[in-house]
Amino acid sequence: MSTSSIRVIAGQLKGRRIPTLSGRTTRPTSQRAREALFSILGDQIQGATMADLFAGTGAVGLEALSRGAAKVLFVEQNPIAGDSIQRTLTQFKISASNRVLTEDVSLAIQNSILVGWAPFDIIFMDPPYRLPNIQELLRQIEEANLIAPTGRIIYEHFHKTIAPLSTGAWTLIRTARYGDTGFSFYQPQSQTAEDSEA
Repeated sequence: MSTSSIRVIAGQLKGRRIPTLSGRTTRPTSQRAREALFSILGDQIQGATMADLFAGTGAVGLEALSRGAAKVLFVEQNPIAGDSIQRTLTQFKISASNRVLTEDVSLAIQNSILVGWAPFDIIFMDPPYRLPNIQELLRQIEEANLIAPTGRIIYEHFHKTIAPLSTGAWTLIRTARYGDTGFSFYQPQSQTAEDSEA
């Protein structure tokens, strides 16, 4: 049952309330961290197709839509949280072009619905802080060929977590910390090489 809410920070949905769930069912990305994340992304969010994995409240994906993302696919295993995101999309009148998959992320990566949305410009993932193998999850995303050639993967984690420097075709290009929250940004190695040659 929803007992409180957080707000969309900026954009066309600014100030709209996003329900949060009681207890430890979800761990919403803080306003400070969301604001910093979208400051880093800047214009990259405009017109982007995004996947919000381990979506929780959906706050990051909803913020992306508010700031100009074309569409967002939310993946959340908890059915109560997934239903809450769907209700919020309907309430905000943006449900037509967006979708919620209530499924484990590892299974969703192989789901024909998610694969049909590819390539994604941005994949944001905020797994449980104790998820044992992020490198395996990155490998699964790579093998499913879900990212556009100029796309980004953003991994939210506890600030003391050491993110993998690289995995397969992906290279860590930036890390940032905001309070207890860390963000690690990945891009294809081929793109990194092109950037360094430019």
